[in-house]
Parts: sequence; structure tokens; C-alpha cells
Amino acid sequence: AAARASAHLTEAHPLERRRQHTRPRREQMSAQSASKKLIVIDPEKVANNAKVNGVVFQFLAIVAGIVCGCLGLTDLKGLAAFVAANLAIGGAVVAKCGFKPSKYFIGIDKVIVDGASLGFGTFVLFWTLFYNICHLF
Repeated sequence: AAARASAHLTEAHPLERRRQHTRPRREQMSAQSASKKLIVIDPEKVANNAKVNGVVFQFLAIVAGIVCGCLGLTDLKGLAAFVAANLAIGGAVVAKCGFKPSKYFIGIDKVIVDGASLGFGTFVLFWTLFYNICHLF
């Protein structure tokens, strides 16, 4: 049960507080600056989300490598399949976040680019392995 609970994304900054101005001179500030929100980011939740995202992209890299190897995709076709799979899973992760990835990750690049870079080596390993198994041996 503990492993299942850690596999879910958690909000990185659920605590939003309005700034309270206690000094008299700050009371003269404009209404626009007085309504700014202070966003608190929990580093443990951000790290957990990055870990979960990395696992998802590693698994995707294994599956995409097996599929590309079995289908006999080579060169740019295999690389294009990897990019397409990463964009699809990145879109799924963003959809899982309710199309607001900034609530769960530090930036949108942390969702897709970091995940794809983690899984590229794994993809190449399984791609070549299954290509060799299915088409050379």
C-alpha cells in the first residue's frame, strides 16, 4: 500500500497565502501589489513527482524500444517513434496534472525533457536488443 501511494503525483505548492502587510507605509501600496500571492513549494513533493515521472518515462522507453526493435525500425524512423512516444506520454502526464503542470513540477520542461533524457539510453538498449533478436538471429 505504501508503494502504491508513492506512485501518485502530489501538488508541489498547495499552500498559497496572501501577503499580510503589517507596516503602516506598506498600507499605501497599490491594490495590485497587495494582492500578490506567496507560493510555498515543498521540495519533498517536487522530488517525489520527479521520481514518479522518471519511472514512467523509463517504462515507456523499455516498451518503445521493444516495439521499435520488433517492428524493425531503423535510423530516423526509430528515433521518430521514440520522440512521438515521449510526446504522447508527456501529454498524458500533463493531462494527469489537470493541464496545470506548474502545480506539480517546477517547469513544463521537467515533465517532458527530463523524462525523455532519462529514458533515451534505455530505449537504445532495448531497441538494439530486440532488433537483433527478431531480425538477425
